[in-house]
Amino acid sequence: MPAILCILATFAIAALVGVTTVDWATSGRPPLGALSIGPWVTWPALGGRDVDPYARAITVRSGALPLGTGEGIEFLASRDDAGQPLHVSCNYTVSGSMPAARAWTLTVYDPSGGTQGERAGLTSAEVLRRPDGAVDITLSRRALPGNWLPLPPSGRFILALRLYDSPQSADPAAIEPATMPRIVRGDCS
Repeated sequence: MPAILCILATFAIAALVGVTTVDWATSGRPPLGALSIGPWVTWPALGGRDVDPYARAITVRSGALPLGTGEGIEFLASRDDAGQPLHVSCNYTVSGSMPAARAWTLTVYDPSGGTQGERAGLTSAEVLRRPDGAVDITLSRRALPGNWLPLPPSGRFILALRLYDSPQSADPAAIEPATMPRIVRGDCS
């Protein structure tokens, strides 16, 4: 009888350890294949056939639908250009040029992946541009004139820049850092 209890206890511990490690390994962002350009991070293989099993499991668990390799590419930022975490207590300016793409979107998400209100993002078709073609987008909790995106009510947030029908989809490593928009922290309250 004690041998059976030892075997059952071993199976129970193994199952608990297995479930816990799978939960840990498939929560968050993919651990492999990230490409960083300043504060922006992307996983180029995420929408392709050669995606690693961990990234595939994370994508399935989150329910996210990544852009296919030929469709475009998504960049995420959780920090500003100085390396500080993005937090709603500060205002930010996303400025500069955008990489070549037929269209792009910039969206503000809370850490759980939710958006706030009716205006969570801007598109390349609706944004106001400077004479040189660059953009200045203000991120703030209070409404401001021009290109403005509201921030979540509290805590940290994430920016998602999606480039649709972009030549960089095939080789994101070829993107020049100067063509990515800057994220500059303004005043904090």
